[in-house]
Amino acid sequence: MDRNLIRKFQKMKSMSNERFWQEMNDIHTRAYAMGIKHMREAMECHPRISKPMVQQVLIKADEIREKWDGLRMVTVDDTESEQFRTAAEIIHNLTPTEGYIFNLKEEAVISIAGRQFKVQPVQEEGQHGDVDTQA
Repeated sequence: MDRNLIRKFQKMKSMSNERFWQEMNDIHTRAYAMGIKHMREAMECHPRISKPMVQQVLIKADEIREKWDGLRMVTVDDTESEQFRTAAEIIHNLTPTEGYIFNLKEEAVISIAGRQFKVQPVQEEGQHGDVDTQA
């Protein structure tokens, strides 16, 4: 561990319970803001999405967060039950385990409930990147 990391850890250990959760909520809010930044940058990379469309999406995202979910500030409690899902998991409606297997590029051993499984991706892919299931 480097000295900065040790200092941060010591600072967190010395906080009161209330101050600790306040700090966690602050970190959580900053992480949410980073997610919004990534969403904006991803939209700006697409050639068919104009700047006004990006702004409309961001305004709608704020409206959903504030009016639909009632979140002025994002807290740990608000997102405790939410699980991060990758783009592939969302697009293909995969579970986290299926998403992990879907992203494998080479043979791997995965452990599920104490049992180990050897998983190897099929190398033949169709024209759209889908595995050829007709063979």
